[in-house]
Amino acid sequence: MNSLNFGYSLKNIPKSTNKDYLIRIINMTEKFLIRARWKAFFYLNPDCKPTNKDTFGFKSSKPTPHIKELDHFETEIYNLLTNIRFESFTNQLQTKMRNNVKDIKNDDKLLVKADKTTNFYKLSTSQYRELIEQNITKDYKKAPPDLAKSITTKDITIAKSLNLDTRIEVLAQKEAFITLKDHKPNFNNKPSCRLINPTKSNIGVISKQLLDNINTKLLQHIKVNIWKNSYSVINWFENIKNKSSKSFITFDICNFYPSITEDLLHKALSFASHFTNIPTEHQEIILHSKKSILISNGEQWTKKHDSNFDVTMGSYDGAETCQLIGIYLLNLLTTEMNIECNLGLYRDDGLIVCEGTPRHIEQNKKQICNFFRKFNLSITIEANKKIVNFLDVTFNLTNQSYKPYTKPGNTILYVHKQSDHPPAVLKNIPENINKRLSSLSSNEEEFNTTIQPYQEALSNSGYDYKLKYNPTPKPNNNNKNRNRNILWYNPPFSSTVKTKIGKKFLQIIDKCFPPSNQLSKIFNRKTIKISYSCMPNMKNIIDGSNHHKLKTTHTPTTATKLNDKQCNCKQPSHCPLNGKCLYKDVIYQATVTRHDNNSSHSYIGLCSTTFKTRFNNHKASFLHADKANSTQLSRHIWNLKNTNTKFSLKWNILKICKSYSNLTNRCNLCNYEKYIILKHPELSSLNRRNELSTTCRHKHKFLLAHVTDAS
Repeated sequence: MNSLNFGYSLKNIPKSTNKDYLIRIINMTEKFLIRARWKAFFYLNPDCKPTNKDTFGFKSSKPTPHIKELDHFETEIYNLLTNIRFESFTNQLQTKMRNNVKDIKNDDKLLVKADKTTNFYKLSTSQYRELIEQNITKDYKKAPPDLAKSITTKDITIAKSLNLDTRIEVLAQKEAFITLKDHKPNFNNKPSCRLINPTKSNIGVISKQLLDNINTKLLQHIKVNIWKNSYSVINWFENIKNKSSKSFITFDICNFYPSITEDLLHKALSFASHFTNIPTEHQEIILHSKKSILISNGEQWTKKHDSNFDVTMGSYDGAETCQLIGIYLLNLLTTEMNIECNLGLYRDDGLIVCEGTPRHIEQNKKQICNFFRKFNLSITIEANKKIVNFLDVTFNLTNQSYKPYTKPGNTILYVHKQSDHPPAVLKNIPENINKRLSSLSSNEEEFNTTIQPYQEALSNSGYDYKLKYNPTPKPNNNNKNRNRNILWYNPPFSSTVKTKIGKKFLQIIDKCFPPSNQLSKIFNRKTIKISYSCMPNMKNIIDGSNHHKLKTTHTPTTATKLNDKQCNCKQPSHCPLNGKCLYKDVIYQATVTRHDNNSSHSYIGLCSTTFKTRFNNHKASFLHADKANSTQLSRHIWNLKNTNTKFSLKWNILKICKSYSNLTNRCNLCNYEKYIILKHPELSSLNRRNELSTTCRHKHKFLLAHVTDAS
């Protein structure tokens, strides 16, 4: 299996097309305007303040109210987007990435990422399917056909009990995927993989916060080392006394996440309940969030030995669950087994420092192995070591030092200076690298012995910056900053955009909300900030390409799939779309032409149902006066009818694209409609321009409150 390395970081961002940029900025502007409307609504209507219930971060699905006080502001924002201008932009890296993107899309093979290195591997879809099947069948079995439904039923019960069923979406059944563990021995002859299951219930978001609270309170009573980053490990190492007389024991819990059983989690929760109150309903939420299924090629799988209980990689509460189990295990290890060692755990990686003879330390090693075996956890362990590589740091007990570490075979790559990132991001990259390397070095000598590959990587990325040891003082956490209610606007950045988006946006704030404006207290330069977001990077493009290749080679497209029967009109010659009225997920245009002066007006609409269904709704609004205000099109038709003006109406499809899916959390149908209205006003003379701030109506069918409507 041959590795592929692009020679640059896949976090680099290639130049985007003008259309992609406009669609992205429309989407980000819509989110900002929705938040601004709600903020203005509650400010202007203090009696309508939202309830104090804990929403756990789930957003409201209610349509945003129209705020007439924001009309001028929204018009100015619309004009800003309409007048965005572009210019040509290219450089050596952009040319290389553009060619790579073409090659990726033209190649029928998949690019599979390595687990802990920067390598990629080319695999045919059949090879990839074979590898993923091997990893699934090792620990999973075919699930009952109604398993997903039973999980959703419990999701609904929990969501309703918290009054969140109108905010939480149904379980998104995402395809499992693998990364390749090319750092493992004998990888070329026997490739090993990490199986990642992205199918996760949104109840896990609630469980994450509950577990985080439990762990925080637990660590206040239990003095064990549960590390969250390299700096906490360094702090532990620095506090070890008489380092030269001690030795390390390192261990790695193999497949820790999937090896956590329901019984082990029950024991950990029971242990934690002695130190903090855990209501029964909270325990049910935590346990239910682990009920999951694995989806592969459209089929459902579940764990072999533990029903459908599974702590999956990438789950919302996986890290917090792992931390709780770690606290429980470390407490048992240090108390019940009476091991006199200084030890700590970072997720599945453990580090212990012991004092004693090599034989005594080996006995501790055996005790540790037997301890984990009791919980059906297998570990790899090494003892009597003076130097260890842990996370991204090398620790040395002999000379009491530490320095940065990278895994063998891993190429150090940084975001290139010619990447299409916001300038502020590129400017801070060298300084942040220098700061981190200095923090991971115990002294200047260790820093200087390790910086050469990092300096080369920085230079190869186009930066003229010399790394220099500069330890930063520990931050003072006693400083209390005032919490401001900031409203952020995050337009995407692109070097092809000639218009100064940020400058003009802040000018609009000053213009629309002077001190005399009643909303100036909540909308001003101190309460509204702008920070550029990024367009898709190379990794995003590779993932999208892989998904497309797997989908087209094994499953038919669904969202944009056309019915076998494209028209069901009794008289095909009278079909409004010339035999295509059963098309779904379409953006359509209606052109109304007056017969008296031949002037025309156009209306753009969309539908996720068949066009025929939407067409019948339009017809009803044309016939019944009580529905005259249903759409801008029906208003125009009734104005013509009231003046006895004859007219003709013509329909056509402008675009077919996917409506909202909880797999992608994106509605291409709504985004593209807004793009056409913005970029091609001549095609949508009847549409209102404030449609940019309307919420996507296609999300509703995926909410647990409307789960019966979800496909």
